[in-house]
Amino acid sequence: MKTTLLLLLFVTLGIAADAQKAADAWQQSLTAESSSDFTSAMQQVISFKNAGGDPYLASVRAGWLSYQAKDYEKAVQFYTGAIKYEPRAITPHLGLTYTYQAMQKPKETLAAATNGLKLDQYNFALLLIAGELLYNQRDYRKAETYLDRAQHQRPEDPIALSWLGWAQIAQGQVKLAAPNFEKLMLINPSGYMVQQGYNISHGIPPQNLQASNRR
Repeated sequence: MKTTLLLLLFVTLGIAADAQKAADAWQQSLTAESSSDFTSAMQQVISFKNAGGDPYLASVRAGWLSYQAKDYEKAVQFYTGAIKYEPRAITPHLGLTYTYQAMQKPKETLAAATNGLKLDQYNFALLLIAGELLYNQRDYRKAETYLDRAQHQRPEDPIALSWLGWAQIAQGQVKLAAPNFEKLMLINPSGYMVQQGYNISHGIPPQNLQASNRR
């Protein structure tokens, strides 16, 4: 009986010690990251996992640190691993999307974004990225679907509003686009292509705009 109790005590103490090691390693990783020491931060993540730390947390953090260090191939591996541990988590999908975007891989970026949207259909960042990529692929109708959803989540966001307006113009829906560019002229008149979008959606010929600018 005493032997059993001692074994239980040692096991309990061992688990507590490992938990403390994992907690310490996690905090040290955060400290190292704050100094942009991504190598040390990653080493502490490994220590965290070796001490029994949650494998999902280790994977998703390793993905983030790899992304920060611009080691994009490793970031993809870690984020993919994180998805296997927690299939319903949105963070790894965001991580993959941003990583592929940084790698300038539009096909993979769109796939990662759309996979994330299957879990969270109203994720603003993923909607915006997917909409922009679809616009660039000239799939304007589908782009409008994503961008409209994003814009209705954040009606004050000028980027979503502009992309939505241009997706509508690209489909010949200039009257539908007009109110969007009217809003943009109020909140972000110097924004990229805002004046041009307003001009097109309101049927103002280029020469009239030039004359107006001279005045």
